[in-house]
This record gives sequence, structure tokens and C-alpha cells, in this order.
Amino acid sequence: MSRVILDRRKLALEYTTGCLIIREPDQPPRSLPMARITQLICMHSVQITTQLVGQLLKHGIDFIVVNQRHADNSFSLYANHRQQAHRRSVQYHWQSNPGARLEWSRHLVSHKLKVTAGVLRGHSAKARTLADSMTTGVHQVLTAPNEATLRGWEGNAQKSLFAYWRKQLPSSLGFQQRQRRPPPDPVNATLSLSYMLAYEESVRQIKKNGLDPDLGCYHRLVSGRKSLACDLMEPLRPRIEAWVVELFSEGILTGRHFSPPSERGCWLGKGGREIYYAHLDDAQRQWRRYLAGYTRILARTIDQHHLPEASP
Repeated sequence: MSRVILDRRKLALEYTTGCLIIREPDQPPRSLPMARITQLICMHSVQITTQLVGQLLKHGIDFIVVNQRHADNSFSLYANHRQQAHRRSVQYHWQSNPGARLEWSRHLVSHKLKVTAGVLRGHSAKARTLADSMTTGVHQVLTAPNEATLRGWEGNAQKSLFAYWRKQLPSSLGFQQRQRRPPPDPVNATLSLSYMLAYEESVRQIKKNGLDPDLGCYHRLVSGRKSLACDLMEPLRPRIEAWVVELFSEGILTGRHFSPPSERGCWLGKGGREIYYAHLDDAQRQWRRYLAGYTRILARTIDQHHLPEASP
């Protein structure tokens, strides 16, 4: 056991002698040893004691609350994160310097296109032409003259990829394009949930390496958004999308696992969530490995950077 996901309502969480106690109405309490947990994720509101919060952080356990319907209400408390002033100072210099920001963004987008090409070649022989165009795009983005051009090329590549994904999915799912809030169909709902979980893992890896998750380069500073976490997620998105498409194309998830689409959105039901979480572990283990690698590479790159001396 490492990650515990609580997806039930009306839960009360407590701490007792090295254990997490989970209380549910009309059910006997459950006890989980804290030593076996590294991450606690709550998908619904729970009652929690301040003692437990303190013990979670003391035991090195991340506490994450995910609100699928209102993402702005999600929050996280991460344990074991490092504070490194130099790394954060370099980040600030980069995100406030157009030249440094563009250089980082070029490499980020080029790597995303390489990953996309690899995913497509492994996904279907029919996708080879699109994969080749992604590979060709790598050389273009590395010479992008400005951020606007870079974003335009990346956006066109993303549209082409989603057009391909749409053709791999049953038309009955109603997936036409990526739409976030509220998700109008089962595919968008599953993408949003998967992106959200990967985003939280990205923040965790960033803090673990002493970086500031707010200071991105490709994603600019926006209140309430961890821009660097969004940056590091970009090369991971094609892998997440391929995994979600596979869930539907193989019939693991179907439209019957979701609420009927409405103005309030389309949401994964209880039975569908059980199936989703059962298949999530292996996928998220890979996502964690990639995000950890991206973060370590960034940290090493920053450590080799010398800040310009301040004027006297």
C-alpha cells in the first residue's frame, strides 16, 4: 500500500497510535497503518482532525483533496518538500526573462511532440503519417521565433492528435473535442480526472525537488494555477490520452458508467470509478516515474545555471 483513495461520502478520519482510522456511518471503523501510506487522496468532503493533519505531515504522507466538479476547491498538503532558494531564484529569473522562457518552452514542446510521435507509433500502424508530422514539427518548434508562434504550432499539433483520438472511439460516446468545465461527455470527464491526478503528482515532485510549482515558463503566472506543474505535465499528456482512449476502445469503460450528459456536465458514476481506480495504479506508476524524471532534469539544469550578478 502507498496511495489510499477515499471515494465515499460522510467519512470521518482520525489518528490513533500510528494508524489512520476511517469511520463510516453504519460500518465498523477501519484502521490503516500510517507507515504503509505515502499519499492520502479524498475525492469527497471528509471530517478530519487537526491531530491527523499533523501526523500525516510528520509521517511524510501527502494529503490531497480532489473536487472533480469544482477544481478550484481542490487543495493539497505535501510532506517532505525541500526549500532551495537558488533553484527558485533561477526559476523567477527564467519566467521573467523572455529569452530564457522561450528557450525552455521550445525544448518542452519539442519533447512533447517526440513523446506524441512515439505514442502514435505504438498505438496504431495507421497513425504513422501523423507520427511523422509530429517528428517533423520537432525541428520547427526548436526554431520558433517567439512564444505566439510556438503556441500556435503546439495547438495545431494537439488538435490533430485529438482528431485522431476521436476516430478511435465509439461515436456513441459523443466525444468531439477537448472541453474542460463542465465535461460534456464520458471521454472528457475521464480526461479531466486523469489530468487532475497527474497534476497533483506533478506538484508533489516539484516540491520534493525544492522548486516552486507556481513559476512556470510555457504556462505563465496565473492566480490559483501551479504553472510549472502544468509545464511538466505537457509531455505526459499524450500518454494519459492514449490510456484513456484505451479504456474506452477496449470497452473497459462505457457510457453506462457515467451520468447522462447535461448542462451540469457528465460524471463518472460509482461503479465506473471502481473500474477506473482498479486500472489506475499501473498507469499512474508510470506517470509518476516520468514526472519524477522531468523534475530531476529541470533541477539539474537549474543547478548548472549562474544568475547574473546584481548591479552595485
